[in-house]
Amino acid sequence: MRLEGKVCVITGGTSGIGKETVRRFVEEGAQVVFCGRRKEKGEEFEKELQQSGYLGKARFVRCDVSVEADVKAFAEYVKKEFGGCEVLFTNAGAHQTGKVHETTPEDWDRIMNVDVRGVYLCCHYFVPQMLEKRSGIIINMSSVSGLLGDTDMVAYNTAKGAITNMTRCMALDYAASGIRVNAICPGAVRTEILEHTFTSVPGAEEKFKNAYPVKYVADPIEVANLAVFLASRECDFLTGANIPLDGGITAHTGQPYMGNY
Repeated sequence: MRLEGKVCVITGGTSGIGKETVRRFVEEGAQVVFCGRRKEKGEEFEKELQQSGYLGKARFVRCDVSVEADVKAFAEYVKKEFGGCEVLFTNAGAHQTGKVHETTPEDWDRIMNVDVRGVYLCCHYFVPQMLEKRSGIIINMSSVSGLLGDTDMVAYNTAKGAITNMTRCMALDYAASGIRVNAICPGAVRTEILEHTFTSVPGAEEKFKNAYPVKYVADPIEVANLAVFLASRECDFLTGANIPLDGGITAHTGQPYMGNY
């Protein structure tokens, strides 16, 4: 049990990568406090985990990470009920397509509020709990889109790019306090958003698969397994890293293959 007894906070834990990570952390013995905006889904998942027989435990709290009052109350709850956060996984996020002239100010603000402000607020309110213990682990959710550019995704890529640099800065700021900070940068993962794309856009799934050297799209469990590793004592020397979990797509220059000539 790599996370036995650790108090772990996971945002966006009611679906996709977050949900699978909650399950994996509980399997590894953690005390997980997870949040999301959809109360019914969260409570249903909490009940499922309580009946699972896993060593760890899970508790759901409704929280919108873009709302300061919600995050502050969430952090206070974790402090009161569990003694403070030891591992923070800032998984909650939103997605938006479009070029800059097509992206409305409202959509731009929505992405920045969830993907950037949400991470900031969670770190702002949970880091003091780690500083008290002089120990902690933060895992931010970035993306390969935070490492490189994409067409028609200016808001999302900008937000994820901010997270990659925020991760580096926080790693430097808190290393001497015993707090490690890393980010996961996934490529295409079978979340609700991507599955919707596959069903609504003809040929989308094959195009995604063919874009990756490994020729498949990741399942959420693959990201969850990396999160378990980052939350464990198996990588104490690892901090400030933005780790591509991307089937090799960022290893490619993007230039077309022309054969030997």
